[in-house]
Parts: sequence; structure tokens; C-alpha cells
Amino acid sequence: MTFDLRPIETADTESLQKLIGDIYAEYGLVLDLEDVDRHLVDPGPYFRGPGGECWVLDDGLDRVVATVAVKLLDARTAELKSLYVHPRLRRRGLASQLTARVEAWARETGRTRVELWSDTRFDNAHLFYRRLGYVQAGERDLGDWQHTREYGFFKELAG
Repeated sequence: MTFDLRPIETADTESLQKLIGDIYAEYGLVLDLEDVDRHLVDPGPYFRGPGGECWVLDDGLDRVVATVAVKLLDARTAELKSLYVHPRLRRRGLASQLTARVEAWARETGRTRVELWSDTRFDNAHLFYRRLGYVQAGERDLGDWQHTREYGFFKELAG
């Protein structure tokens, strides 16, 4: 199977939402496009507006099978957002490649730090981020109906 990593297009939005919704369901969660996940209603403009990007990995059949995005927070910091890989494609290095793409974008735009927030229920993701050199720091409560709590992670980028 061949995959094509490319910037998201409007036509990808429904497939992207399905991918993330299915992954949320693994944890008993629901994609909430009206509140917590509203950035996924039209992700291209949301991320590109402040100079970021959202990429999708397409399976060649117009299905999004992985995604990652980057949002530029300030002159020093980028935020990694929406890193998801379809269950059948996990443990193949795709998440590492997608994370590397975000880190490269951060460097290309002069950022020296990448931050992210991850739901406290996503234990495997936390192990993954730590393996890549991210440091856990902070916790926040989103105050939503799903009782979402997130751990913060950051990584200082080498020049």
C-alpha cells in the first residue's frame, strides 16, 4: 500500500473526522466538533491562518489514514496537534515520521520549542512522546462534558 503525505484539502475533512472519531471511540470518547474539537471543522484554514499546517496521509482511495498538524504559538514555540494513525498502521514508524515533519516545520519557521497536549487516557501516546525526547510538564482540565484532562509535553529543538 502506498501513502501520500500532503497538506489537507477541504475534501479530506470528513475522512479526517472519521479517522479521529474512530480513534476516540477506542477510548470511549466522542469527537466534539462543537466544542473541544472545533478546529477539525475546517482544519486547513485553522492551522494555516497563523502560519501552521495540517497534513494527511492518504491511502490512495481518498481515505485519511494518518494526520498531524502544527500551530505556531509565538516566535519561539510551535504546537504539535492532531497526531493520529489508523490502528492497522501503528508501530510502523509513521507517527515518528509525522512528528519529525512538525519538528522540521518548527525549525524552518525559526521555532526552537515544540509543545503539545495529550489526553490523560492516551497512555501509549505518552510513552511515544517520551521516547522521542518530549518532557511531560503540566496538566489541564478542559472543563468539557467528557471530563477531558490533558498532560502537557515539550521538546527543545536542537539547532
